This record gives sequence, C-alpha cells and structure tokens, in this order.
Amino acid sequence: MKKILLLLIVLFIGSNSFAVNVSFEKQAEELYARGSYGEAADIYNKILSDGKESADLYYNLGNCYYRLGDNTQAIINYERALLLNPRDASTRYNLRMAQKAIVDKIEVLPELFFVRWYKNLETAYSADQWGYISVTMFVIFLIMAILFFYSHSIVIKKTGFIVAIVIFFFTIGSIYFAAKQNNRISEREYAIITAASVTVKGAPNDSGTSLFLIHEGLKVRVVEELGDWYNIRLADGNEGWVAKSDIEII
Repeated sequence: MKKILLLLIVLFIGSNSFAVNVSFEKQAEELYARGSYGEAADIYNKILSDGKESADLYYNLGNCYYRLGDNTQAIINYERALLLNPRDASTRYNLRMAQKAIVDKIEVLPELFFVRWYKNLETAYSADQWGYISVTMFVIFLIMAILFFYSHSIVIKKTGFIVAIVIFFFTIGSIYFAAKQNNRISEREYAIITAASVTVKGAPNDSGTSLFLIHEGLKVRVVEELGDWYNIRLADGNEGWVAKSDIEII
C-alpha cells in the first residue's frame, strides 16, 4: 500500500511539474510574440535549469538571443537543439544566419567522400529516432523469420530468409548509430568560443607560446582537459590550449 501511495505522489508531482513547464513555455511564447525577448529568454533558461531539456526549448532560446543581437548565445543554443534533433531545417537555417556574424572563417579540412557519407548518415536522425528505427527493423526481422520457419511456400521461405538477413544488418546498424548519437549528447565534445577574442596557447598556462587568435562564436572541438584549460582543435586541424572561462560546452 505504501508503495502505491508513493507512486501516486511521484506521478502527481511529475504531472504538476509538466503542467507548470507548459504554462511557462506558453508565457515565454507570448512574451516573444510581443517582442519581450529578454524576458522570454529568462523563462526558457529557468525551464532548462529545472532539468527539462528539448530541441524546441533550445531552438526558442536561440531565437530569443538572436533577436537580442547575442549571436554567440544564439549559436550555442541552436547547436544544442541540433544535438537533440539533427534534421530540423529551421534550426539549421537560423544557425547559418547567426554564424554570418562570426569573424573567423575557418576552412574545413577536406574529407574522403565515404567519410562525409558516413557522418551525414550518423547525424541524419537523433538517438531516439535511430532507436525507433531499430525497433521497427527488429519487428520486421521477426516477421520475416516467422515466414521462413512456418511458411509452406519455398518462394516465401527464400524471400523471408533473404529479407531477414538484410533487415538484421540494418537493425544492427541503426542500434550502432543510436548509440553514437547518444554518446554525442552525453559527451558534448564541441564548444563555442564566448570571449570576444582568445589567444590560443601552445601549453596549458598563460606563459605558453601564443599560437593564433580566434574570436567569439567559433565552434571548436575539445580534445583534452587539464586543470582550468581545454585543448581545442579547429576545423582546419590547428589546435592549442584555451582557458575554460573563454568557451562554453555545447
């Protein structure tokens, strides 16, 4: 009886929390529509600080910052939205618009066509979407297996066997991509430069050799962490050390 009461209490609290978040989101949307972008951003940040995270929240928050002229924070939130929903065309478009204000135009290292194809395939869907695909593929695999084992038709048996083998590999592939996308969300290996300008050092200290200068809004990859410093790598292959306070993890 106590367990049932505890479960009901948890469900009640959860439902109330959901209702409050929906109310806050509606309020933020109304503020945004009236042009009160700063107030709307405060509400979205409050919802995120309460532990609720979604692509729509990050997208809406990015729009608020973009309207406020804070392109760096807009970029950060659009990137976070794309982590959760990589296929959203509106987010990609708004991100490109915000990136036009970036000072640094980094030339991306060329990649072999199959590497580009693999990366595009991996990020074509979110972790949840790849999970749904894998479940669907597995169900089809089971259906084909049933046809193979229980059908009396040789043609259906052969078809079921061939399709089952193909679907099995698709299932494994979709599970793999779901895991990769989940790792991207949990590891958060990319960051955005938030300081107006940053001198990248050759060592993790202020006395390290100055290598090159980068500016806010630039996306970098974090490859190592040491004390108060991050070792970052740019899209063109250059790397060095920057203070943690100068960047924000996506």
